[in-house]
Amino acid sequence: MAREEGEFAVGEGVASEKQSREVRSVFLRWLLFYLVCLAGIIGLTWSAPAVPLDPWIRGAVPVVGWLLLPLASLMVPIFGIRRVPHIQRKLAWQLVLPLVTGSVLAFVSQGAGEDAALQERGRWANVKVITVANDHSNKTRQCTLQKLNGQRIKPDLKENYGCEDGVERGEVLRVRYDPEGVAGPEDESWEPGFNGGLIAVLATLFVAFGMWGCMRMSRGERE
Repeated sequence: MAREEGEFAVGEGVASEKQSREVRSVFLRWLLFYLVCLAGIIGLTWSAPAVPLDPWIRGAVPVVGWLLLPLASLMVPIFGIRRVPHIQRKLAWQLVLPLVTGSVLAFVSQGAGEDAALQERGRWANVKVITVANDHSNKTRQCTLQKLNGQRIKPDLKENYGCEDGVERGEVLRVRYDPEGVAGPEDESWEPGFNGGLIAVLATLFVAFGMWGCMRMSRGERE
């Protein structure tokens, strides 16, 4: 009887150790996945204006960094964790959180990259407003600018960065602009800044939410 109890205890210990290894393996696999997604989101969206990347890469950044990588953080775990019992499928809602957080992180990272570009290679110039138009897609104003020597400034000045109500054609403004034409210009109120704290918080939430959902779904798979 004692022998049988000992064998049972050994068997339980082996099973417990095997389960612990499986849990660690699942944890590390999903942690690596979310870290790769995180690196892609921040790396692409920040580098596109800050480096700057080639135009064909910059053109793909909104699709890849803002949409595809955050979407992958939702879809890959859902399709990767197979044989989930029907009663556990409701846990997938937690994976919507990294999708939303990842998109916000991409937006903030691109803004930080543009700010870094203006700080690193930007120049001050007096410019003339040659046209003022309304961007009907997002209902904001945009000012087309050129330097006093006739050189065009690209891209256009957006409403939140100096093309406010009251700015009219022919008006002279002082702006900080990117000679590479990648980062958008900003008016004389611009000051160097860095959203490192916000990026760190969003990055932590992105990984934490993803791991939370994946580990709970994985436990459902093993049960």
